[in-house]
Amino acid sequence: MSQTQKMIAFIIVGLVIGSVVGWVVYPAMNPPLQVADYVKKTVYDALQAQLTTTQSALTQAQTDKTAVQGQLTKAQTDLAAAQAQITKLTSPKKIGLILATGGLGDKSFNDLCYAGVTRAKNELGIVFDYVQPKAIAEYEGYQRDFAKTGEYDLIICIAYDQLTALTTVATEYPNQKFALVDDFCNKTNVASLTFKANEGTFLVGVVAAMSSTTGKVGFVGGMDIPLIRDFFVGFEAGAKWANSSVTVLDPVFVGDWGDPTKGKELAISLAEKGADAIFAAAGKSGLGALEAVHEKGLKGFGVDACQDYLYPEMIASATKRVDLAVYQMILNTVLGKFQGGKYNNGLKEGWTGCCRLPEEEPFWDTTFNFTHTPIADAVMDKLLQAQDKIVMGKITVPSGYS
Repeated sequence: MSQTQKMIAFIIVGLVIGSVVGWVVYPAMNPPLQVADYVKKTVYDALQAQLTTTQSALTQAQTDKTAVQGQLTKAQTDLAAAQAQITKLTSPKKIGLILATGGLGDKSFNDLCYAGVTRAKNELGIVFDYVQPKAIAEYEGYQRDFAKTGEYDLIICIAYDQLTALTTVATEYPNQKFALVDDFCNKTNVASLTFKANEGTFLVGVVAAMSSTTGKVGFVGGMDIPLIRDFFVGFEAGAKWANSSVTVLDPVFVGDWGDPTKGKELAISLAEKGADAIFAAAGKSGLGALEAVHEKGLKGFGVDACQDYLYPEMIASATKRVDLAVYQMILNTVLGKFQGGKYNNGLKEGWTGCCRLPEEEPFWDTTFNFTHTPIADAVMDKLLQAQDKIVMGKITVPSGYS
């Protein structure tokens, strides 16, 4: 055997001996695994899947918690809003009243508007604030002062000469509700309350013509404007319808609502021309005209509110029920039915009339705590005949606006 072959043989024998020794020693150095030291792969996979599922559920729970917290926050916000709305709905409606220049005490237009708001306070539970501007230039400031507070459910502006200011302010505050008495404002948030005053003054013209002994009747107006011309043309038409031979003197105008001295002077001038029946439509200026009627022993005719209680010489008054119109707008507001736009009503709707009508006379007697002196049957019959014909459309009263 060669030296090389001997070396190969020794290596083979060494490998065999090493393998036998390794097999014998390994069990002693590496004891068998116990059951607690390992799990089956299927169990491990199941546990891993369960862990993944649990982690997903935890993540979803956290997401749901965030969503629930968001819903809770929204619910709390909605509840607060609902509570605020309930408070608003159950709180008294607040009304702002901006009177015409001349203010309270005119025993006519302003006083009647104030009476309508006062009725709403007593019957509807509203609260109100009012101001008495001294000049037209003050209107816009008062309107804006009321509107910018956001407190007023309705702001009522009395008289046509508030129109220019209101057009500006209503544009600035489109969510504020307004009512304008005696003119039309082309804004959707303004209810414009206009009256067929000529229908009521037609009735006064009937009574005046039939009550005159001189056959001449006169008219004292506040301003020479379409609004007051409307009073005059109705009065003139009624007088001539009742008595075709009556003379209606040219109207005279004070040029102001708050100048009773000039109103008195103008009435005296009409008396000097032979008028023994004088109709005054001039606000506080008209009180001066009616004072002249009293002093001269003439027959007097009032306007807007019944002014017959002022003097024994007062026969009838053309009524312009702004109290009813104002009350109706407040009622609409309280009921949530306010709508802007034009409201133009007359005899048929009860917005205009005459205090001597049977349906009106008791109201005025109670309001002013006096009793009307009865008028002649012939005069009453003619008055009722005129009322019926106007309501039925058989008489179309001319207008000062055309």
